[in-house]
Parts: sequence; C-alpha cells; structure tokens
Amino acid sequence: MAFLGACQDDFDPKFELPKPDNSSGVFMESSLINKQDPKASVSTFSQDGEYTFVAELGHQAKEDGEISLMKSDFEKLVQQYNDFKGANDYLLLPDTNYEFVKGTFKKGATSSEVQLKIKDYRNLEQGNYILPLAVSVEGKTLLHPVIVRKDADYVALSETSKKPMPPGTYNCPNRTEPMKMVAYVETNDWDIRNMGQFILKDSKKPIFDMVVLFAANMNYNSKTGKRYLYFNEKLQPIVNDPDKYIKPLRDRGIKVILDILPNHQGVGYYNFQNYDEALEFARECKRYADLLGIDGWDIDEEYAKYEKLPQKPQKGNISVLWFMRAIKEVMPDKLLTLYDYGHTLRANETDDVGKKASDYIDYEWSDYNRVHQSMIGLPNERYGNRSIEAAQQGLGNTAFVANQNLQICNGLMMIFSINGNQIKNGNAAPQLSSATEFLYGEKCIFEGKYHKGPKDN
Repeated sequence: MAFLGACQDDFDPKFELPKPDNSSGVFMESSLINKQDPKASVSTFSQDGEYTFVAELGHQAKEDGEISLMKSDFEKLVQQYNDFKGANDYLLLPDTNYEFVKGTFKKGATSSEVQLKIKDYRNLEQGNYILPLAVSVEGKTLLHPVIVRKDADYVALSETSKKPMPPGTYNCPNRTEPMKMVAYVETNDWDIRNMGQFILKDSKKPIFDMVVLFAANMNYNSKTGKRYLYFNEKLQPIVNDPDKYIKPLRDRGIKVILDILPNHQGVGYYNFQNYDEALEFARECKRYADLLGIDGWDIDEEYAKYEKLPQKPQKGNISVLWFMRAIKEVMPDKLLTLYDYGHTLRANETDDVGKKASDYIDYEWSDYNRVHQSMIGLPNERYGNRSIEAAQQGLGNTAFVANQNLQICNGLMMIFSINGNQIKNGNAAPQLSSATEFLYGEKCIFEGKYHKGPKDN
C-alpha cells in the first residue's frame, strides 16, 4: 500500500512531492471524507473533539457489512507519510489519544459514516502526530490521514497583545511601539520552528517579531532566458509542509519572511531589464507566497555574479526599485524588508513613478556590527543597526546591541542564525535574556522541545 500524491502546483517541478515507490496501493484521496470539511484530503486537529467521516463505497453494497480500522498497517503508513513529506518526525498518534467507532452499512448502501474521537489532547506531548485513518470496506482500503499537532505554550502576538515597551527612560518621542526583534535562520542548518519557542518568561509572548528564512535563490533558466525562484533540498521540506513549519510561527503572531538571495548565475536585483521583467518575477513570488502562507520577502543583494550574463547588463538602482515596486504592486499586503548590504540606494533616489525605496520598504537592518543608520532614509523606528552574526560569533553582545539601538531610538535589532547547539545546551536563552531585559523588562526562556535541523541529523 502507498500514499498517492500529486504535484502541489504545476508551474515549478520543485513543488512536486516525493513519488511513492509502490503505486499498487488502493488508497484513493477523498474516498474517506471528513464530513465537516469534505474538500480536505488531510484533516488537521489541535484539540479534543468528535469527528465524522464518510466512507464512499463507489458502488452499492452487495450485502450488509462493517467498516473496521486497519491498525496492523499503521506503522508502515506512518513511515510512508514521513517519506511522502520528506520528513522523519511524524509520530503515530498514541492509542490513548483517540477512539474509533466502527461503522456499518446495509445492502444497497453507497456510503456509511464512522466516528473518530480525539481525546486527552492536553496531556499529549509536543509534536506532530499522524493517525493514518485506514479502513477496510468490502475488501477495499480507504484512507484519510489525520494530523494532530501539539505545540508548546505561548501567548500570541497581535495588535491587542503586544510585548511590553522598553522599561528604561529614553529620549525617543517617536517610539510608540515595542521594540522588534528579527531572527534569520540558516535553513541549511537549523529548524525555523525553534525561533518561535523563545518567549518572554512572564508574559509568554514570543521574543521574535519576524523570522526570516535564509534563503530561497534567484536562479536563471538559460532555456527561457528568465529568472526563477529556487528552493534547495534543505528548504524543500518547508515548501512541502508549510503547515508543519510556517504555521506554528504565524500562529504565534510572528511574521514569516522569505529571503531571496542571488545564486552565482548572473541574475540579481541589479539587472532587471525593465519593469515588466521585475513584475513577472514578482508574480512568481506571489504564487509562492500564496502557497506557503508567508508574510513577506527580504531583499538580499549578494552573490549575483553579473559578469556571467553579459546579455543582461546591470541597470543600476532603478532595477532594484523596479523590483520593490513590482512586489508591492502584486502583494500590497505583504511586508518587504531590506538587508542593508550590497546595494547603493540612497534616500533621495526615485524611480520612474517618483517613488523612493523608503516608500516600498517596511523594515531594514544593517550588516553585522555596522553603526550607520538607514541608507534609504527609513525612520529610526523601522531600522536596526549593529546586527549580530550568531552562527559563529555567538550571542555574547546581545545586551550591548539592544541597549545601543534603544539609545539611538531605533525600532528593532536583527540576529542571524542562532546556533542550534547553543539552544540545546541552554546557553542561548540566558544570553538573549540580557537583551530582552533591556527591551521588554523580562527574561527570555526556551519553551518546549528543540526541533532538529539538517545540521543536527
């Protein structure tokens, strides 16, 4: 038996989920249907409850019968689902957390109902669980995967549930919002979900307002002559399963941003040949944003190697402005952030419709340890300097950086790639506390289990 999967989207083969090795199974999506959500091929629950599923026989029953649960296949099906998702951490839902009520059907019936009860959710350990709801009907196997997700404790950020204002006294009359903290995650190394589990000890609110996934790539297709978004094999599991990786962050009120990094192939932010070319790429970005449910995009101008494509000469800062304008045209509700590095944009430069970079960019942060203010003229409240490179240099200067940004009335601070080993050994949270006590008057704790990333395996 095998899960039968389909491509999530037909415009990029990287979206295609792993194919099953064995296609001889008799599972057919939607043969076992969630009555409350008939269009769902997978049901996800995060609380106790009773749920009704409809077994569609596809024909009239030849005689009376019953619908029974095929528990003997569960372990194999869980492994197949992990393979299907490119994962290894979906666990079989324990017997103590569900009850299944057999269904019956009469001769001539074309469908019947079964009942599933999820119970004792409160005592379920944090994790992602699957109940491969496989039932046997007249010798035929029907499947509907049920996912149960249990998260760590937190209080979500929102407009009505904000972090505290800085407890100190600062001469910053324009500061009307709590300080923001930004975390980049090197997805080649670490799991993005860990950033959501750094919370303030007393208020239980996440310390990070934005988590930036580093990074999708801007690649070049020589056959079409066009650039496209590329997700490497370490980022692909997130693309395949955004409900598992991205949704837990967004549920906390954290904005999830995807960094776009040129990839040594001759295309970058400086060689869009015209606005229409930038607009075409922005529309592709929108399709991914809709698929993944992310909150925005981060501009990161590095590693383009423009000399590789003399047929696409650099156009200067107007090219970057074209991209910014295009993103905001097709996704006005999404954030657009700028890593203040690798560009030559300045505050007084305008594009061909009279707009400045500061009209398009929502937030900006400096390169590591840089003390300058926004190159594009963003107000201090939307800027942070002295960014921290934590992967190699650690978190030892977080208190200093937090205090400096507070003193000069900046509105945020950025930390790049907290090393997972520092989280596991318990050192990261106390070091982050030295910053959060300045910013919010509370210590930081890491709440919940550590999620292993590619570098941990």
